[in-house]
Amino acid sequence: MNETTTEYEVQEVRATGRTPEAVTEDLNVLLKERTAAGWSLREIQPIIYNSSTTGYLLLFFEREV
Repeated sequence: MNETTTEYEVQEVRATGRTPEAVTEDLNVLLKERTAAGWSLREIQPIIYNSSTTGYLLLFFEREV
């Protein structure tokens, strides 16, 4: 019987001082690369600075190994 475990990884994307289009492009590239490597996006969490600006986005990925 094969036993599988779940592997997790977190990737950050910097958003501060960048246009939404630039951040979106980075997210698209990252998601395509991770999907091709067998990862699934589980969650995205913004990290807020100064109560109004998103500094980073944390992307949480998982895959079965």
